Amino acid sequence: MTLTLTAISPVTPAGIRDVLEADFARARAALTEARHLQAGKDTPGHRAAVAECTARIDAVLDMYLDSRAVRVSP
Repeated sequence: MTLTLTAISPVTPAGIRDVLEADFARARAALTEARHLQAGKDTPGHRAAVAECTARIDAVLDMYLDSRAVRVSP
């Protein structure tokens, strides 16, 4: 399984939530696929893919929390 990173244009704080929600949805779909592959055959590659997807979801959630902190700060 290969993860693809895409460049995005600058986003305003108001639009960051939409971008992060879309990225979260893609990461969640990738994790579902990786877990499905691992359930079919537990290999080091499939375990690594699950770990990568989990790390990606964590990163998106961290960005979401960071973006909320920026909006809340005076």
